[in-house]
Amino acid sequence: MTRRYVAVTWAEAIRLAALDQTPWSEIRQAEEVQLLHREEWWAWWSDEQLTTAIGLPESLCPQSLSLDAIALMSEVFESYAGAPHCGWATLARVEQVLSRERQPHSENTGGYDWITLERLTVRFTDDLEGILQCWYKGYNEGFECQIERIA
Repeated sequence: MTRRYVAVTWAEAIRLAALDQTPWSEIRQAEEVQLLHREEWWAWWSDEQLTTAIGLPESLCPQSLSLDAIALMSEVFESYAGAPHCGWATLARVEQVLSRERQPHSENTGGYDWITLERLTVRFTDDLEGILQCWYKGYNEGFECQIERIA
């Protein structure tokens, strides 16, 4: 893994490192890690890391996550939030969103164009249920999606 790319061979990592100016000594290498799921922009790995999918061969496209997990992970990944407060592993374990309730919130948007708060009841891959709270904050130039587990 370079500063911006992920590769599955050392030769490709060297090529990508030249593109993003990552010194060879800073290329991160993870042995025994398997690609579990890939979307157009991100990839989920067996070491519970979410990375960019840029640089991965198109032929590598495993699909091991549920549609609801993909949707939640994509919402956070495509926003300005960075990583979700609940962690990527929690979102990867979502099997199904059972319900989605919009929650009331203060009308003071604090500089945001809009804010939405939702409470999601989810079933995880181990058949346990949980509650996730999602904040969506809109800006002129994009949005932030933050998710935390509350139960």
